[in-house]
Amino acid sequence: MTNGDLRLGRCGACGGGEVYRGEYAAQGGLRPAGAGTFGTKQAVFDAFVCAVCGHTQLHVRLDARMSSHIRGKLTWIPPRQGNT
Repeated sequence: MTNGDLRLGRCGACGGGEVYRGEYAAQGGLRPAGAGTFGTKQAVFDAFVCAVCGHTQLHVRLDARMSSHIRGKLTWIPPRQGNT
């Protein structure tokens, strides 16, 4: 198994080596949870899908504007301490 990053070509969920890359464009935009449709920014994601088990990961394409939007509009999740 890998560290879970499908971009490395192996599925961290099942160990399968059939990972495919596509593109996903969010039509609703990227917004804070429960915010409705206001304050959205169109996001394009690189989508990675394991053809063995269906495990999927989306990775947003970051540029300076998208990074600023994320930091200004979304809720930050601090890293956990230890193994909890």
